[in-house]
Amino acid sequence: MTIPRTTMSPAPVLGLLPAEPGPVAGCAACQGLAREREAARAARDGSRVSDCNVLIRAHPHGPPGQRPR
Repeated sequence: MTIPRTTMSPAPVLGLLPAEPGPVAGCAACQGLAREREAARAARDGSRVSDCNVLIRAHPHGPPGQRPR
């Protein structure tokens, strides 16, 4: 009887997480998400912290075509 392999070869390589985005100065939406992120961090809700980071990164600023990437 042959036992099936249950491990990966080679092991996956995980990269570093991107730096946490800062809120854009003067943007109420970004500032609110940053406050929500800090509350989530205090509550040890890593999933919500990550969600807030995604939303801050994706929040548009400026006219289309001139938004930061």
